[in-house]
Amino acid sequence: MRIAAYCDFYTDSTRPLQLIVDARPGEMDWSKTLYIPVSGPFEPFAAEDFGDLPGVSVLLEDLVRPKEPPEFSGGSQLGLALSVPSLRVLGIRLPQIAARCGDLDEIQRLVVQMDDVEEVLGYE
Repeated sequence: MRIAAYCDFYTDSTRPLQLIVDARPGEMDWSKTLYIPVSGPFEPFAAEDFGDLPGVSVLLEDLVRPKEPPEFSGGSQLGLALSVPSLRVLGIRLPQIAARCGDLDEIQRLVVQMDDVEEVLGYE
Protein backbone atom coordinates (compact mmCIF):
# COMPACT_ATOMS: atom_id res chain seq x y z
CA MET A 1 0.00 0.00 0.00
CA ARG A 2 1.31 3.43 -0.96
CA ILE A 3 0.38 6.57 0.97
CA ALA A 4 1.30 9.85 -0.72
CA ALA A 5 0.25 13.50 -0.81
CA TYR A 6 -0.78 15.52 -3.83
CA CYS A 7 0.59 19.03 -3.32
CA ASP A 8 -0.19 22.19 -5.22
CA PHE A 9 0.18 25.94 -4.87
CA TYR A 10 -2.54 27.19 -2.52
CA THR A 11 -2.97 30.81 -1.40
CA ASP A 12 0.70 31.79 -0.96
CA SER A 13 2.62 28.51 -0.78
CA THR A 14 2.68 24.88 -1.83
CA ARG A 15 0.83 22.58 0.55
CA PRO A 16 -0.62 19.05 0.56
CA LEU A 17 -4.20 19.14 -0.71
CA GLN A 18 -5.05 15.45 -0.96
CA LEU A 19 -3.91 12.28 0.76
CA ILE A 20 -3.70 9.43 -1.76
CA VAL A 21 -3.90 5.77 -0.74
CA ASP A 22 -3.03 3.33 -3.53
CA ALA A 23 -3.56 -0.40 -3.08
CA ARG A 24 -3.12 -3.48 -5.20
CA PRO A 25 -6.30 -5.22 -6.45
CA GLY A 26 -7.90 -7.14 -3.58
CA GLU A 27 -5.60 -5.59 -0.94
CA MET A 28 -8.37 -3.63 0.83
CA ASP A 29 -10.81 -5.48 3.10
CA TRP A 30 -14.06 -3.62 2.43
CA SER A 31 -15.70 -5.10 5.53
CA LYS A 32 -13.31 -3.34 7.95
CA THR A 33 -12.04 0.12 8.79
CA LEU A 34 -8.64 0.80 7.21
CA TYR A 35 -6.14 2.42 9.61
CA ILE A 36 -3.24 4.33 8.11
CA PRO A 37 -0.40 6.36 9.59
CA VAL A 38 -0.67 10.07 8.89
CA SER A 39 2.58 11.92 9.44
CA GLY A 40 4.74 14.05 7.22
CA PRO A 41 6.69 14.50 5.20
CA PHE A 42 4.62 12.53 2.72
CA GLU A 43 5.79 10.81 -0.42
CA PRO A 44 5.05 13.26 -3.27
CA PHE A 45 2.24 12.47 -5.70
CA ALA A 46 2.31 14.38 -9.00
CA ALA A 47 -0.70 15.24 -11.17
CA GLU A 48 0.50 12.82 -13.84
CA ASP A 49 0.49 10.01 -11.24
CA PHE A 50 -3.32 10.08 -11.18
CA GLY A 51 -3.46 8.24 -14.51
CA ASP A 52 -6.51 6.03 -15.01
CA LEU A 53 -6.36 3.91 -11.85
CA PRO A 54 -9.93 3.36 -10.58
CA GLY A 55 -10.53 5.21 -7.33
CA VAL A 56 -13.09 6.83 -5.05
CA SER A 57 -13.31 10.03 -3.05
CA VAL A 58 -13.35 9.54 0.70
CA LEU A 59 -15.88 11.82 2.38
CA LEU A 60 -15.50 13.48 5.77
CA GLU A 61 -18.09 11.11 7.27
CA ASP A 62 -15.95 8.14 6.15
CA LEU A 63 -13.09 9.24 8.42
CA VAL A 64 -12.62 8.33 12.07
CA ARG A 65 -10.03 8.78 14.74
CA PRO A 66 -9.36 5.48 16.54
CA LYS A 67 -10.30 5.26 20.22
CA GLU A 68 -7.63 2.60 20.87
CA PRO A 69 -4.34 1.90 19.12
CA PRO A 70 -5.34 -0.17 16.06
CA GLU A 71 -3.12 -2.20 13.78
CA PHE A 72 -1.86 -0.62 10.60
CA SER A 73 -3.08 -2.31 7.47
CA GLY A 74 -0.33 -4.70 6.60
CA GLY A 75 -0.16 -6.22 10.07
CA SER A 76 2.47 -4.22 11.98
CA GLN A 77 1.55 -3.12 15.51
CA LEU A 78 1.00 0.54 16.32
CA GLY A 79 1.99 0.30 19.98
CA LEU A 80 5.62 1.11 19.30
CA ALA A 81 4.78 3.67 16.63
CA LEU A 82 2.38 5.59 18.89
CA SER A 83 5.26 6.45 21.19
CA VAL A 84 6.48 8.76 18.41
CA PRO A 85 4.52 12.03 18.96
CA SER A 86 4.54 13.06 15.29
CA LEU A 87 2.77 9.88 14.20
CA ARG A 88 -1.02 10.03 13.96
CA VAL A 89 -3.49 7.41 12.81
CA LEU A 90 -6.53 7.90 10.60
CA GLY A 91 -9.33 5.41 10.10
CA ILE A 92 -11.19 5.13 6.80
CA ARG A 93 -14.54 3.33 7.08
CA LEU A 94 -14.34 1.10 4.03
CA PRO A 95 -17.79 -0.52 4.62
CA GLN A 96 -19.40 2.94 4.35
CA ILE A 97 -17.59 3.58 1.05
CA ALA A 98 -18.52 0.10 -0.20
CA ALA A 99 -22.21 0.82 0.41
CA ARG A 100 -22.20 3.67 -2.11
CA CYS A 101 -19.76 2.27 -4.71
CA GLY A 102 -20.12 -0.25 -7.48
CA ASP A 103 -17.51 -2.89 -8.25
CA LEU A 104 -15.17 -2.89 -5.25
CA ASP A 105 -12.68 -5.24 -6.91
CA GLU A 106 -11.89 -2.45 -9.37
CA ILE A 107 -11.11 0.25 -6.78
CA GLN A 108 -7.39 0.70 -6.17
CA ARG A 109 -7.17 4.32 -5.01
CA LEU A 110 -8.69 6.34 -2.19
CA VAL A 111 -8.53 10.14 -2.36
CA VAL A 112 -8.92 12.02 0.92
CA GLN A 113 -9.05 15.81 1.18
CA MET A 114 -6.26 16.98 3.49
CA ASP A 115 -8.62 19.52 5.09
CA ASP A 116 -10.82 16.58 6.17
CA VAL A 117 -7.80 14.74 7.62
CA GLU A 118 -6.83 17.84 9.60
CA GLU A 119 -10.40 18.27 10.89
CA VAL A 120 -10.71 14.65 12.07
CA LEU A 121 -7.29 14.59 13.70
CA GLY A 122 -7.75 18.04 15.24
CA TYR A 123 -4.79 19.73 13.57
CA GLU A 124 -4.67 23.51 13.78
